[in-house]
Amino acid sequence: MDRIIGIDLGTTNSVVAFTDPNGVTEVIAGKDGDRIVPSVVYFPQGGDPVVGTAAKQYAVVEPDRVAKLFKRGMGERTFQPDGSPFTVDGKTWSPEELSSLVLRKLVQMAEEHFGEPVRRAIITVPAYFGEPERAATRSAGELIGLDVLRILNEPTAAAFAHGLEHAGQPGRVLVFDLGGGTFDVTIMDVGADGALEVVGTGGDRRLGGADFDQLIYEQMEQTVSKAGGNLAADPWTKADAYAKAEEVKKELSSLDSSTRPITAGGRPVMFSLSRAEFEGLIKQQLQAVGDITLYTLENADVAPADITTVLMVGGSSRIPAFHTLLADTCGREPTFSRNLDEDVARGAAVLATKLGGELNPRSQLAAIPPPVDTASHALGVTVLVDERLGTERNSIVIPAGTAIPVSREETYQTAAANQKQINVRLNEGDDEDLEFVRELGSSIGTFTRPVPKGHPIRVEMSYTADQLIRVKAFDGQDGTFLCEFEVERKSNLSDLEKKAARSFLASVDVK
Repeated sequence: MDRIIGIDLGTTNSVVAFTDPNGVTEVIAGKDGDRIVPSVVYFPQGGDPVVGTAAKQYAVVEPDRVAKLFKRGMGERTFQPDGSPFTVDGKTWSPEELSSLVLRKLVQMAEEHFGEPVRRAIITVPAYFGEPERAATRSAGELIGLDVLRILNEPTAAAFAHGLEHAGQPGRVLVFDLGGGTFDVTIMDVGADGALEVVGTGGDRRLGGADFDQLIYEQMEQTVSKAGGNLAADPWTKADAYAKAEEVKKELSSLDSSTRPITAGGRPVMFSLSRAEFEGLIKQQLQAVGDITLYTLENADVAPADITTVLMVGGSSRIPAFHTLLADTCGREPTFSRNLDEDVARGAAVLATKLGGELNPRSQLAAIPPPVDTASHALGVTVLVDERLGTERNSIVIPAGTAIPVSREETYQTAAANQKQINVRLNEGDDEDLEFVRELGSSIGTFTRPVPKGHPIRVEMSYTADQLIRVKAFDGQDGTFLCEFEVERKSNLSDLEKKAARSFLASVDVK
């Protein structure tokens, strides 16, 4: 059998799963028995890269040789907050190259489990990821030779896994997905046959558990400073404090207070934090999450009372303050997925088997339609609104939240007399101001003759289920084809860098 796996490539943790032809899903464990792999990479001197729990432990010993939270930089050249490159032994690593190492680890786990090569996968991303981030994720898979069948939104994957277990229960679900580095809220309609249709999505790709760790660490700094120490005096002390900050955060989800000894300047200092104090620290983030949730509901034209199920996904959704927030917002107690850390990978694996596997036609999975996702960001084109001033704006063709696949068209006009060409520029973003959108691609079209000012131009735009974007332009008067282009999922790496990365990854056995 040509195995197809589902991968949750997370900011802080990653998971790989497989669904058999009967719809039974299994999360794959490594040799150490761990099913959850920290998305951390350690580069030992003279050895192969280490990924996972061991790499996370080395962050305390050799923090300068450890990369983490690099998913936050997907689509960019670096992930580090100060904009500096991450370089080890003279080699600079991009977020997608680091992600490819995590993927390599997950694929190795799957291959060891099955005893045969694995070449196809569905990889999940935050729903609020834009095209550059999705492109970088696909590129990370391709660097290790994976055929990435689809890039799937994480909340959709979690809801698909949840829906398979609760088929025949129609309603409207709010998926609250708060992980280690990203936050998504997604509204879905569930049919009696288990069909899922996304009706709204929102989020923040730079909000998650790592930010809460940072706030606890800053409190630790203050405690140590009052005792005459300095946590940031050396990287080892700082890394150890960050690790303990994460422990404190997790402990406060089940206890009223947490205490840890912090070593600074060669002597221990006791640090304590209560749950109430922690909730005070994350007050701003709580407000932001609440605002995004309400905005997403409003934008989807869904009243909180219309929500029949609130599904909590992602490790940070365990924090009681978010449980309370959702209960107050929707007027009902949230439901926690069977396993907060695994259901995204499970959902990806289920869809992988449904789309490309040898599915048993008599299985429950065979009767459930694939989920219908939406465009997380609006897609538009640049138009000239004032020829004299040269003022341009983004004209939206496909609004955010539109179910995909979708095709839309709009008619525009030429801006000058005797115009011979047009420049069709595609943008991603919900704002009319070009400063707040990203240009994804462009193409030049030439008329068969000079046309007058105000001559119609018909622009067709399509967004496929595989999240490929195509744009075509035609003469709006006689239908003559002018130009077309498909958004090229460009990697941040040059062809030479990709070749070098593929060669390196093929030569190492990630530990």
